[in-house]
Amino acid sequence: MGATKIIHYGSDDLAVIVPIPPPSAPPQRVPVACCPPAFTATATGLAATCSVVSTQPETSTWTELPRKAEQYIAPAVLPHSTSTLPHASLFFVTHTPAGDCRICRLPLSSSSSSSFSANAQLAKLQCGHVFHRSCIEASLHHHPKCPTCGDSGCIEPPLGTSPSGTMYHSILRDKPCPGFADSPSTILIEYDVPHATQKPYHPHPGRNFHGFLRRKAYLPNNDAGRDLLTRIIYAWKRGLVFSVGTSKTSGRSDSIVWSSLVPHKTSFKGGPHGWPDEDYLRVCHEKLNALLVPDAEVCERRMSGADAMTFGQMPMITVPIVLREEIEYDDDSMAKIPQTLDLKPISRFPLSNEACRICRRLLSSGFCVEVRRCKHAFHQCCLERGGLRGCNRCPVCGASYGEPRGNSPSGTMSIDLENSVCPGFAPAKTIKLRYRIPSGIQKAYHPNPGRRYGGTNRTAYLPNNEEGILLLQRLKYAWTHGLTFTVGYSITNKRDDCVTWATIPHKTRLDGGEYGFPDPIYIQNCNQCLDDLLLP
Repeated sequence: MGATKIIHYGSDDLAVIVPIPPPSAPPQRVPVACCPPAFTATATGLAATCSVVSTQPETSTWTELPRKAEQYIAPAVLPHSTSTLPHASLFFVTHTPAGDCRICRLPLSSSSSSSFSANAQLAKLQCGHVFHRSCIEASLHHHPKCPTCGDSGCIEPPLGTSPSGTMYHSILRDKPCPGFADSPSTILIEYDVPHATQKPYHPHPGRNFHGFLRRKAYLPNNDAGRDLLTRIIYAWKRGLVFSVGTSKTSGRSDSIVWSSLVPHKTSFKGGPHGWPDEDYLRVCHEKLNALLVPDAEVCERRMSGADAMTFGQMPMITVPIVLREEIEYDDDSMAKIPQTLDLKPISRFPLSNEACRICRRLLSSGFCVEVRRCKHAFHQCCLERGGLRGCNRCPVCGASYGEPRGNSPSGTMSIDLENSVCPGFAPAKTIKLRYRIPSGIQKAYHPNPGRRYGGTNRTAYLPNNEEGILLLQRLKYAWTHGLTFTVGYSITNKRDDCVTWATIPHKTRLDGGEYGFPDPIYIQNCNQCLDDLLLP
């Protein structure tokens, strides 16, 4: 049989393998079962609705091995609300085993609720060990591994938001990777993510995004590089390599951008994104470890299907897992990213008697734009001044025309886990948030540019349950967009030029009070505040 072509059809890239006949053979017509009845494809002439990706070996002088293709098909929707987090799947147990629960030391046959059978109170991990369901849920929230065997392979990495595409990897012969004497050749990684429509979990569902062809990255062709390649392929197939957002290079919104979760080296000329870099392999492995991507051997088994376990039934529940992490926020780097303004120039000249609703001057007196969503028109300079580092709402109807952006100074957000129960949310444990913002000089968008401000260290808490974990994701987004703190007057210290909380409420105590837990409506109130700030 000759080489093959992968034919991608439809919005979700359903693939059909079509054999390529030898050159001497006549064109072969192959019906494509997944296509409309009237559609057929030939190996020499494919319909315009299909895109063809060849997996034939290339003839480049640097290519030593045939190029391999790794396809990723983005889901139409994410399967559940916490699928973008690391999670463990718990499976039904059809027969109650003998013995005790390893966590609470009580018999597995015991049931804490008379309204359910004993089997309904049990759950099994992928490694096969059985526990009381309530016990294993609470344990996994705090320690993401099996309490019996310590296996973390039962924990699945998160699903990313990368659109569908194809990853290729091949060998560049006689092209050594800078900084690696044991690597006479280099692994070439290429990504194709074609233009398509954003899905419900992307920033602007239904809107087209800008794709690309042949985005390249490089790895040393040695044992360490090949192990990392295997883990990157696994991350690619989980949708973790790219996302849809605003390009830092072009400033264009609705573009495919590198995910910060899996760093890549894209040149041989040094710099932050190029070789040589003696720390890159270690840093990339640490990033993948933080995502709970397994080691290369386990990745190979899972991708080949050799590690798959079936219990005859679907998982009964997915338990989200919180990762300990530190998130840096740099207000200087954020200021360099252009605002994502969903505006368009007005092609027609405005009516002479139509006024800008911001400055009250005639629209004809300056360059005008309109908000795509609501069609209200303004002077561009008025909108830019009014929306700079703000929430970017239409001044007339409140429609959003850009990403939320705050004026928090630079700092670090740390996420940790506490073993104590969060008051009001038993048996859920506690997520601890630490914010550290050092003192510095106020920027142009602060109240007193050039004057020094006092930094701060703050602690806040969330319940470690599904509601709390989902709220945590929104608080992380708020932090990375400068919305958590501001510079102003501190009511506590009775001083000006201090870092203070912005408008997002936080719970800073676990012993009650206005700013502490328990508070049964805090999560609802905080989500409402984030909705008002237009956070996703």
